[in-house]
Amino acid sequence: MGTIKQYFKTEIEQSHKKLLLAAVVLFGLICSLINPVKGIEQLLLCFDNRDKSITVEQVEVENEPIGRDYLTADSLASLNSRSDSSDESGENLSGEEISLVVLQESALLTQNCPTTIISQDPRSGLITYVVQKGDTPSSIAASFGITTYTLLWANNLKETSIIQPGDELTVLPVSGVLHRVKDGQTVSWIAKYYQADKEDIIGFNALSADGSSIQVGQKLIIPDGQMPAPVKPKTTYIAQSYTGIGTGKSHRFAYGHCTWYVAQKRVIPWSGHANAWLANAEAMGYPTCRGSNCQPKAGAIVSLKDSGWLARKYGHVAYVIRTENNRFLVSEMNRIGWGKVSVRWIPIGSYLIKGFIY
Repeated sequence: MGTIKQYFKTEIEQSHKKLLLAAVVLFGLICSLINPVKGIEQLLLCFDNRDKSITVEQVEVENEPIGRDYLTADSLASLNSRSDSSDESGENLSGEEISLVVLQESALLTQNCPTTIISQDPRSGLITYVVQKGDTPSSIAASFGITTYTLLWANNLKETSIIQPGDELTVLPVSGVLHRVKDGQTVSWIAKYYQADKEDIIGFNALSADGSSIQVGQKLIIPDGQMPAPVKPKTTYIAQSYTGIGTGKSHRFAYGHCTWYVAQKRVIPWSGHANAWLANAEAMGYPTCRGSNCQPKAGAIVSLKDSGWLARKYGHVAYVIRTENNRFLVSEMNRIGWGKVSVRWIPIGSYLIKGFIY
């Protein structure tokens, strides 16, 4: 009996020694893999409802740079406790929004931190953008998801306009046109003018169903509106037949020039280029007036300073058709092209006026 007890006692002691040896070996293996922690940094990821936390320790491993992330024992314990509590309560984790963080390509960490949601709803109002260095109208428009023309139209810019850092630009929420309501305008008229949809204008600007709630001076955003093409100034041409008291009776001037045209309207007995007409008319006894303060009269000849090197060298004359308030209408040739006749209004007192021949 004593021999049996001694045998079991010996076996138990040997088992304890084996367990102790296994623990030492395991401990040594762990120590060989992980050096003592230097500069341990713990990062709190998130809190659960029970104020328990999961932490990640940053440790330095032999021959490895600092900065690798490992789960701590507290983290594993927290994971286990969560897993246990979930199992005990019978909750289905797959039905919850659970985010997982992969650490060292092997460990998964449950993260229940709140998620920030950025609204994707479209803007409905105007904003002011301050131009930064390197910005262009096209880059600004692209960043806000609108067309370049939308940005240009809203800020009265042209394709060749240059913007500078610090400039403030109005940015529409959608591609289209910004319109300020004027007296007498209706939503239907505005929609037709900008080739837009009336209902879109009413809905986007929260107007009454029939659009009658718009006010003079109110700014409206016209979704997908198009700015009408700029209207080029009209030039009036006179028929290529010239009659007047001077036809066939004036001094001969070369066809296509301003002097030839005026000589068809009046009898011009003198010769010379247009810049000499005032002096030549005075020499022949015609009434004249020099300077921009002279008063125009229908049928008079006006001597003008005009643009272009030909006009500066040879001068320019035109025929006064009529006067009206503080301006007068003239017809002339060779101002917009050789042999072409046009008309224009000139303000009384304009710096262009050199004088009149009455």
